[in-house]
Amino acid sequence: MASRTLVKNYLAQWMQMGKTVSLSSQSKQVHIYQILKGERYSTIFNNLWDEISTTKANEAYLSGTDQTISDLLSNQWEIIACARCNLLVPTLGVGPRTPVCCPCDDLPNHPNLDLVSPHIPVQLVTHLEALCDRLEKKPTEDEQLSNNIPDDVTYTSEEEDKQTIHNLRTSVLKLIKTNASERL
Repeated sequence: MASRTLVKNYLAQWMQMGKTVSLSSQSKQVHIYQILKGERYSTIFNNLWDEISTTKANEAYLSGTDQTISDLLSNQWEIIACARCNLLVPTLGVGPRTPVCCPCDDLPNHPNLDLVSPHIPVQLVTHLEALCDRLEKKPTEDEQLSNNIPDDVTYTSEEEDKQTIHNLRTSVLKLIKTNASERL
């Protein structure tokens, strides 16, 4: 069973690719240009999601597909990554895990690896903290061997490395907090 969050992310990814949501009873195509706003989904996208995931779930579907939002929220469907384009697609939860229909089928020149692919909102602080954590992590012996840099060629000081990473993290977090307070 696909969670509400996965179905919402599926819809957001494809709307970022220019797909519309069809409301069959009204023959209305809904297109939103701004899906993401900063570190979250835009208000207009959230309003659309609230409407189609509750009152219009039986009639709303992504253009180019046959499954309604209500179908996707049922126990029969799961959301997985498309083997061709790596975006989220619906699949039946029973039997082979192959997508029934990928919305990328009708997009010319897709996937285009030169463009930024659609994504869910990214929490900048969390992303930067993970990056700092990766910088702090000492390379394993295998990673050192693969780099082929002899130990005696480079100078390192653990204390300097720790201080540099600490300063970097502090500076980045101050910058983020400053920008966040300016936006409010």
